[in-house]
Amino acid sequence: MVIDFHTHYGAWGRPRPPEDTPERLLAFLGGQGVDGALIAPLMGVFSHCTDPRPENDEIAEYCSHAPGRLFASFAVNPLFGQSAIDEIRRCKGEYGSRVVKLHPWLQGFSISSPEMDRVAEVCEELGIAILFHDGTPVYSHPLQMARLCRDFPGLTVIAGHAGLGDLGREAILAARRYSNFILCLCGPRELGIAEMIESVPPGQICVGSDIFTSDYNEAVLWFRWASVRAVEMAPEVRHAVKCGTAKRILGLA
Repeated sequence: MVIDFHTHYGAWGRPRPPEDTPERLLAFLGGQGVDGALIAPLMGVFSHCTDPRPENDEIAEYCSHAPGRLFASFAVNPLFGQSAIDEIRRCKGEYGSRVVKLHPWLQGFSISSPEMDRVAEVCEELGIAILFHDGTPVYSHPLQMARLCRDFPGLTVIAGHAGLGDLGREAILAARRYSNFILCLCGPRELGIAEMIESVPPGQICVGSDIFTSDYNEAVLWFRWASVRAVEMAPEVRHAVKCGTAKRILGLA
């Protein structure tokens, strides 16, 4: 089962249209040989000014129509304090959520803040992985995220773009130092991907496209996955990268 570990719910800059259904999304993904996806919030990562809870509920309901193929992530903002902690516990308790999406740059919080540490602590306690936007300093540097791996060794930290285009080697350094630091190949080009495959254990690598469930960009989906397919790797490595790591994080393996 091939899993796209970085997609977003809805559409950029407009309401989600009625034709956005799980069936339509899975058919689209299947055209590129992808069997399932982790669905992360979109408006929730602007939650410095919005309540993420309604979208968290919508995503859980959306994914419930395709169990075992679509997996709901959710959003909180650490700056919301206790309400963020309560939302993490609610999503875990009500939906069995295993991944929270955070976007330090858009949400305006520092990964080095006490508020972030409280979120990391409860995620470590509950077995929830943190999928970060990364690759756009000052708030979204892979090495800032790696500090959480040191201070919370039971926490899984996912660099959602594996450093993007400029910080791939810093992402590699973090992954080589901390086994709980995961790289999602959703941004690096082929040479960067090849270096990551060669340098990082395959159990610390997954793949994502960053598409929206409403606005399918076939070129982006094709490019993300074609970039990975073009890199030579042993069959067991390819299996880990395409599905093994994602399944482990999602509790499927």
